[in-house]
Amino acid sequence: MGILTPQQYLDAVKKWEDSRGDFNLVQNLFKPNSVFNLHHSQIEQIKNLNKSNDFCVQIGVSDQDELIIIPVPVDDRGVIMGLEQYQYSAFETLEKDLYLTEKQTYTVVKKSVLSTKMRRTDSDSDIFFPVINKPVMEQEKALEAIESWQNNGMDWFSMERKNAIDAIFTHFMVPVERIFEAKEGIMFVTTFGLKYSEIYQKLLPALIFISAPDNLSNESVEIDSNTLDFAKPCPPY
Repeated sequence: MGILTPQQYLDAVKKWEDSRGDFNLVQNLFKPNSVFNLHHSQIEQIKNLNKSNDFCVQIGVSDQDELIIIPVPVDDRGVIMGLEQYQYSAFETLEKDLYLTEKQTYTVVKKSVLSTKMRRTDSDSDIFFPVINKPVMEQEKALEAIESWQNNGMDWFSMERKNAIDAIFTHFMVPVERIFEAKEGIMFVTTFGLKYSEIYQKLLPALIFISAPDNLSNESVEIDSNTLDFAKPCPPY
């Protein structure tokens, strides 16, 4: 985690925009088996300023030629807001195993019929399977998207570079739900995924947020699912 001045922020954003068309640069920036660690203090910095249902995660390149993410608040018109200083996270190798958790609750509803003669005439039971609502992501789908990026991310860049460099993402718009609700001591390990978009009829990158205790300790976290899916790269969204 580090701090950028407004000028350093603008420089980092422009450096990524200019790097998107250079496949060799992209390969060097997107180190395999790497993640961003988004800490509680970074979320708190923008939480009270944000006026939208989304906040922005800007992609940048630091002076040290590291890929970075920069969380930025958004006003009520959806415009990215300026700050006096910007906190960023670098793309770093994942040093410890990361546990994805998902609690599934199955509901069994039993029904019986009592006749007018006060006798049981029928009984059955129905099983209702768990429903996963956005932005929570099913564990298997999250793993599939992350592994797809690891295996095919550079192929995606190569294809997009041939089609239209300007179509390669510069930032992600992220719903505040669940992220802004995180308690102190909880961080988000953030990584790229690759998943199919029914709207655009093609594979698109996603940012996948996995909540974990600070410093990836073995402390348990009580949560239905610790995996959140935000597939809103800009462009094309």
